[in-house]
Amino acid sequence: MTTGMIVSAIITLGVLIFIHELGHFLVAKRLRVGVLKFSLGFGKRLWGFRLGETEYLLSAIPLGGYVKMVGEDPREVRVGADGNATDAEGRPLELAKSFAHKPVWARALIILAGPGANFLLAVVIFWVLFMAVGRSLPEPVIGPPAETSPAAGAGLRAGDRIRALDGDPVRGWEEIASRLQQGRGAEVTLTVERAGETRTVRLTPVPKTVVGHVLTAQVGRVTPNFPAEAAGLRRGDRIVAINGQPVETWPDLAQVIHASPGRPVTLTLLRGEERLEVTVTPRPSRPPDNPEGREVGLIGIEPINDVIRKESQVWDLGIGPAYERLHPLAALAEGVRRTVDVSVTVLWFLGKLLQGALPAKTIGGPLTIVLLAGEQAQQGFLYLVTFTAVISINLAILNLLPIPILDGGHLLFAAIEAVRGEPVSVRRRDMAQKVGLVLLVAVMVFALYNDIFRVFGP
Repeated sequence: MTTGMIVSAIITLGVLIFIHELGHFLVAKRLRVGVLKFSLGFGKRLWGFRLGETEYLLSAIPLGGYVKMVGEDPREVRVGADGNATDAEGRPLELAKSFAHKPVWARALIILAGPGANFLLAVVIFWVLFMAVGRSLPEPVIGPPAETSPAAGAGLRAGDRIRALDGDPVRGWEEIASRLQQGRGAEVTLTVERAGETRTVRLTPVPKTVVGHVLTAQVGRVTPNFPAEAAGLRRGDRIVAINGQPVETWPDLAQVIHASPGRPVTLTLLRGEERLEVTVTPRPSRPPDNPEGREVGLIGIEPINDVIRKESQVWDLGIGPAYERLHPLAALAEGVRRTVDVSVTVLWFLGKLLQGALPAKTIGGPLTIVLLAGEQAQQGFLYLVTFTAVISINLAILNLLPIPILDGGHLLFAAIEAVRGEPVSVRRRDMAQKVGLVLLVAVMVFALYNDIFRVFGP
């Protein structure tokens, strides 16, 4: 784990925590609730200053933050017979600035503002990216080739459209990538179109090493009434080869299957100590989450979500998709759509985790974030920014879970109060928050155990 990884993770988490707490802070101020402390981190005060009634702090434990509001705990507010209020230390207090004395709707807005700010950050990041960088074109139109790459040496230019590979028509980048990996460095012939004219070029892919966290090629769920079920695949089967070519990761497997609609493929798999070969024909499909809207092959399997850190060799021509920049309104709509898509994926993951369909070892903690942030930073600033948007969505959704001590737990108390017409008693709230704290600490310890095993284990 390098210093760069740690710095990238600290910056990423710092931005996300700051935005989250800033949401609470700004809405509290807007609704005229007094804010006593705004802290990045928990525990011992490292640095800070006071501005008006608010003390701004940087604290020792950088795993979160908090906004402490006037009257956040009803027991801290004492109202005398004369109607004047004091805090726990006897200092005068304006009831109009007390969080506990605001209407339920106002408290709910303040609570929602933290996760809402994280969702908004993701939308803004995607919005800017779609305006500044753009969206990849669905057709195999290449962007600027990398310098000294085989594509640049062959005279390919940005805007060239790839029509065929080794004489076979191609429809998308996934198909091209799959064919290159299957060829394992063998020379290929590309048919490209430029300004209405067609030309043929011969290129030899070069090896490229990539490092990342990837899913292993192990089957989790087998979808009923799909080719995999008919071929006899089962949960736990580990696929080690496809069409005789070794595979270790789920993306390697998916590339070949997606590129083979209606064409039989042979899977070599391990089932316990037994080695089997099965032939399955991917069903031609147009899944709704396919941004290119083209036909791909599906056999009806999902990964078991066994994630490993892997250094892989891929075969590369130095070309990638061209991007079209979107005008602000279209970019905003695309940013919202992308945020919703990621949110649905996170909710799907949580649902599968609760159902037991995914192993608990897939839960990651701070070390996983450090590794992932470092890897994204090594690939480039745009990768790190995109990763920040995705983690921001994760943070928002996790905070909305109805667990006492999280924002979702506070929202649950507010909803109960709105229905009953009176707040949950302080005693019951304290009990619930203690249970929530124990649960949260247990999950964090388990996630840290997973992190340590993932980083230092076999």
